[in-house]
Amino acid sequence: MKIIKTPWRVDIIIDAGRQRRPIKGSQSRYISTRHRFIDASSSYPLYSLLSLLTPDTDLFTWYLCRETLKPFLLITLILMALLIAGELSDTLARVVSGQYSDWAILAIIGFQMPILAPELLPAAYFLAALTTLNRLSQDSERTVLHAIGLSDGDILKKLLAYTALPATALMLLFTHGFTPMAERNLANYLLSQQNRPLTEIVQAGEFFSLQQRDATLYARSANTADESLRNLFVVRIDDGQIVVNTAPIARIESQQNRQYLSLYNGQQTSFELNSAESDRLAYGRYALFIPFEENQYTSNRREARPSLELWQSGNVSNQSEVFKRTLPALMILVLCTWAVGLTRVKPRQAKVGAVALGIVLYIVFTFSLQTLQTAVNKGQIPVWTSPWWFVILLFLAGWYLTQRRSG
Repeated sequence: MKIIKTPWRVDIIIDAGRQRRPIKGSQSRYISTRHRFIDASSSYPLYSLLSLLTPDTDLFTWYLCRETLKPFLLITLILMALLIAGELSDTLARVVSGQYSDWAILAIIGFQMPILAPELLPAAYFLAALTTLNRLSQDSERTVLHAIGLSDGDILKKLLAYTALPATALMLLFTHGFTPMAERNLANYLLSQQNRPLTEIVQAGEFFSLQQRDATLYARSANTADESLRNLFVVRIDDGQIVVNTAPIARIESQQNRQYLSLYNGQQTSFELNSAESDRLAYGRYALFIPFEENQYTSNRREARPSLELWQSGNVSNQSEVFKRTLPALMILVLCTWAVGLTRVKPRQAKVGAVALGIVLYIVFTFSLQTLQTAVNKGQIPVWTSPWWFVILLFLAGWYLTQRRSG
């Protein structure tokens, strides 16, 4: 090997067998001997510094990790924004109508981020690995790496050790720790929003819609001291009749996780539009039940419970949930192997082929894994046969693809 120094570049000539050929330009962003990786577009002093301070594999590994991390973060942010936008449409409507406080949307976004992260991390990593490795192939950098003895198997080992394994550990931390905790906190927060004092929800002198009961409420005044509304009426439709409740005082009350609008010392009038008759009833207390989606706001549902508690319960569905939290994280290792194998393309081959095929395969892998997991949840197959074997088969297939193409 011969190094030719110029003021701005370092040109390298590699002795490949009996031929001596220069490697320069876009073909060699990073060139290697058996002992040093250098930046062929950098100045000579920088090359000297890196040669002294950085071992060969460390410099290339740092470069590979950096080029994978940048698109991974960008794709993660984009997917997170899209998922949050889809989840917050109902929340935004509740904030506008006054059912939630003005700052509730920020708190809900904070709770939703760790809940949504496990859904997008495998996809973000796979897309980042595909785009990075595909670019290396298209720019002939992998051809140069192969020429100096760094095979696809070596690249795969570096990606697994320095990118896929940390991403898998991060995913497991979310699925078994942060996500269930966020589910519980979100459920408790939404319940607290629903159980806020009525004086914070309803503005005196303005009509307020109780969407859960198809009712409209109007209060002339409010007393913040005892969190009650004064001189109000509620109009709703019940079994084809128009029902009007009036009362001098009302407040929100909760009993056994059920929410009620309680009116005191009032009167109820029921009538039909096509009839002149009406029914009147005086009451000391009238409780109007306000339903909500209990499965959405309870902290006792399976997704919000800790993994250890689910496993120790002995219930098949609960134990299946533990596998469900674990397997998507292991899929990151599978996707890493397939990314290396799929992007081993010729320099002038179509650039979008590997990425497009990778997206299709990701959809197939994810759908198959979810289908098998659903069969476990329904008891159609035993828990111990939960699709861990499917993940292992995909990993071995990806490893074989990488080794075959390396050969």
